[in-house]
Amino acid sequence: MKLLIFTTRFAPENVGTARYVELLARGLAQRGLDLKVLAPAYHSAHPEDAARAYPVERIPGGNTAFIPWRYQRARAALSQAVAQWRPDVVWAANGMATRVAGSLLDQLPMPLIGTVHGTDVARRLPGRTPWTWLESIPQRRFYTRARRLLTNSAFTRQLLVDKGVDPNKVKVVHLGVALPAGVEETRAGAPGRHPQWQGRPLLLTVGRLVRQKGHCLLLRAMRQVADRVPQVLHLIVGEGPERPALARQIEELGLGGNVMLLGQVSEETLRDCYALAWVFALTSHQVKSYVEGMGFVFLEAAAWGVPAVGTRHGGIAEAVLEGQTGFLVAPQEPEEIGVRLTELLGDEERCRQMGRQARARVEEYFNAERMAAQSEAHLREVVG
Repeated sequence: MKLLIFTTRFAPENVGTARYVELLARGLAQRGLDLKVLAPAYHSAHPEDAARAYPVERIPGGNTAFIPWRYQRARAALSQAVAQWRPDVVWAANGMATRVAGSLLDQLPMPLIGTVHGTDVARRLPGRTPWTWLESIPQRRFYTRARRLLTNSAFTRQLLVDKGVDPNKVKVVHLGVALPAGVEETRAGAPGRHPQWQGRPLLLTVGRLVRQKGHCLLLRAMRQVADRVPQVLHLIVGEGPERPALARQIEELGLGGNVMLLGQVSEETLRDCYALAWVFALTSHQVKSYVEGMGFVFLEAAAWGVPAVGTRHGGIAEAVLEGQTGFLVAPQEPEEIGVRLTELLGDEERCRQMGRQARARVEEYFNAERMAAQSEAHLREVVG
């Protein structure tokens, strides 16, 4: 069986959907499947692809900022890849990929599988603007033709079914993350690499600086936390259009000594952040039709043994087990967020205990190997 995984988000792009596809392809390749990934080119060359256990074909200009061109180039690349490689199955692994494939159904007679992440459904079934309405047409065609649609959470599955998609073809395969190696070694060496962080209760947030991630709500809660835990340090990893506004908010709230906007960081620095963190927090909430289908970063934090504070929104409740691996709070209640953060950041031993439970839960339910095994089972059921 020859499998073509088609995606419009992939490494080195550091977002949840891109990391999902990378882990999916790696896991299926390790299980012996003959597969190829068709993904955007972000640079003129990608020498890192040579080290992968599967071939990657890059789409020239596939990451252009002008979306109509991105569609055109992805469509041409998918048409060419199918004609030349003749896969037995095509797996569209993100929202735009399902829309591109949905516009080429006459060239895709083989079984189709799609992965659904959340916002791609909420924004386009139906579309909220003329553009997203147009995008919704091939997306719904793909959903109708696909043999199997895999969702990242039960929340996303229900969202899809509520939009009228056949529930018999929609199955949940929760996101899985790679369990980090060398956790204790990283934890031991990180203070020496970041002495300015040492000895302080450390709160970590990882996520794009966009409105739906709720960074502004978290900063409002941090004013309350800093009053009660003066030594707290909040590290925010990520870039995005909200950075200038967040920098102003930090200054206005007098949090300059408690909050650091780190921007994008290296993989090594991110590992150190997770290793030193007492608590992870991300207060995602719905903005227009943007939703959090699951929350990849909550699972990454748990894999490092870090408890989380998240919002009762989207699929986050499936990633954070209330009172055991962290806490869930109301999205628009900074005071409640502050109470939970203060409770944890004032008790290091409780953080460690909940962190151990979070790590154990990821090992059992949310590891990449389990995700790959379930994905393969659906794939083989579809192919027959």
